[in-house]
Amino acid sequence: MKLTTKWFLALSTVLAISISGCSAVQGSNTSQSSTTKSAASSATSTSTTETAQTNGDLANLPFDLTKYPQNYTTLNQNVPIFVNGFKQTVAAAQKAKTTRAQTYFEGLDDLGRTQSVSAIVTYSIMHSHASSVRKRPAFPKTTKVAGEYADGVYNKNLQQWFGRSNNNRMVQLNGYRGYLYNKSHLLAWSLGGDMQTHNVILGTRAQNVGTNDQRNPGGMAYTETLTRNYLSSHQDDAVAYQVIPVYVGQELVPRGTHVLVQSINNPSQFQANVWVFNTQSGVTINYNNGSFQLNGE
Repeated sequence: MKLTTKWFLALSTVLAISISGCSAVQGSNTSQSSTTKSAASSATSTSTTETAQTNGDLANLPFDLTKYPQNYTTLNQNVPIFVNGFKQTVAAAQKAKTTRAQTYFEGLDDLGRTQSVSAIVTYSIMHSHASSVRKRPAFPKTTKVAGEYADGVYNKNLQQWFGRSNNNRMVQLNGYRGYLYNKSHLLAWSLGGDMQTHNVILGTRAQNVGTNDQRNPGGMAYTETLTRNYLSSHQDDAVAYQVIPVYVGQELVPRGTHVLVQSINNPSQFQANVWVFNTQSGVTINYNNGSFQLNGE
């Protein structure tokens, strides 16, 4: 069952980011600049604890490949804090032990930017989207996203983007050759998501899948894989799943995605609170319009 609603989203909860790993020279992802340069660094340390209090703090958390090799970090000891109407939806479902599938798309804002997606994901809905059951469809021609076109124009009445000059192109990077950008799902197709603009953003390849290591999933694939594995072994349960793209000012491309996950029947047994960086090592992205340059070009 899918519903559509419009929520106003704001994160005002203090998020403590606990990270173990390496510390390095930070990138230039700051509130004063809409262009970020992502690069590996050789400086190291033992462990780091950082604190983010707002969306802006998350958006401006500098990306460092040595600390976040799979383009994500956990937040607040991995304890999720769902926001707005979905917070009450999850609390009610957990109290009643109700595992009914439902999906809420916030839609696009006035600038044509995809907003949050929230869902209660069940094993049944996940299984119905399994590759063994049906093939994942292609994106419709109307599924275009903010930042996709250099000459993009957003039609508010149609809620569609139009353009001819695509920002995306093939790149050769360390360990990766392919298109820089993906149409990155907020709610994965494998978890019951659809192929429409209200469910996708312009995400880098690393934001989508990290290094694309099947044994160590990264990017959005990290929480998607955790959720699929959990539901496969707990078929009578359901999982609350909320993804919030975080934009700075009027930028068209999000700096990252905040992913909140929790079991309905066993909240403390399965939960996640994750920030996924919308960056790509070796690339400088202009978040205002989606254009980019390879470092050194």
